[in-house]
Parts: sequence; C-alpha cells; structure tokens
Amino acid sequence: MNAPRAESRVAGIVADAVICATAALSVIVVAAAVLSLAGLAEELRRTLRFGFGGVEDSPTELARLAVHNARLAGGTLICAGVASRLKARVRHLVDLLLAAVLTFNAAAVGIAIGAYGTRAVTATAAHLPVELGAFSLTGGAYMQACKQPLRVRELAATAASIALLLLAAAAIETYVSIGTQR
Repeated sequence: MNAPRAESRVAGIVADAVICATAALSVIVVAAAVLSLAGLAEELRRTLRFGFGGVEDSPTELARLAVHNARLAGGTLICAGVASRLKARVRHLVDLLLAAVLTFNAAAVGIAIGAYGTRAVTATAAHLPVELGAFSLTGGAYMQACKQPLRVRELAATAASIALLLLAAAAIETYVSIGTQR
C-alpha cells in the first residue's frame, strides 16, 4: 500500500520538475528575445565582457562549480524539507523567494544568450541541460512538499539524484569543451 503512494510522490516531483524546467526555459527565451529585439546585444557584450576560454581543467574547479550549485539546490531542498511545517504566510514568502531565485538565474542565462547568441549557447550546451534538470528537480521537490510532506527517504533519494546531476554538470563544464579555446 505504501509503494504506490511513494511512486505517486516521485511522479509528482518529476511532474513538478517539468513545470519548473518549462518556467525556466520560458524566462530564458523571453529574456534572450527581449534583448535581441531591443537591439541591446552589442551594449551588453561591452558591459559583460565574457570570455569564452572555459574553466580550468582541474578537480578543484570541478569541486568549486559543484559546491556553488549545491548551495542553491541545498537551500531549496531545505525549504522542501520544512515546507509542511511552515505557516501559510511564511510559505508564501518562501514561494516568492524561490520563484525570484529561479527567475533571476534563468534571466541571467537568457541575458547571456541574448548578448552573445550562438556563442553562449555553444559554451553552455553540454552542461546547462544537466544543471537545469538538477535545479528543476529541486523545485519539483519543493512544489510536491508544499502539497504533501515528503518522507525523509523520498527527500534523500531526490537529494542524491540532484547531487549526482550537479556533479555531472560540473564535470562536463570542467572537462568538456565545446566552442572554447583551452
């Protein structure tokens, strides 16, 4: 009797992760399109001055990237763990904060794409989908936890999946170069 219930929650996390990924992709596309249509790409390139040399090929850089992303994912998972214990007003504030973080980060990607076009797409093509998957799972876990508390086992399994995805994304970003000069 417990197995279908746990499977239902896992399916719910995945379904909510798809909603998060769709929202993030929508923000990315809109931000890139607005910048491109407004003719701000050249000005942004002058302001941002991104280099496309890639990151250092080292275990230290891999760890730095993974830890950086894990902090954001971990914060969201902590929110998922306590969501059922929060009063409605506090939970609404957490909802707004997490939505703002998602929007800000997705907009930053869209701004980079709007400013640099295919160069930014090529530089992020290998690792960004994996990162997006990990962060979408964190959002999915939070959304599901707001509907029904997650069991420790479900939260731990989700956290382990997210950690593996973030580690894979960091490894790809560190060691796989597409369109970069190393």
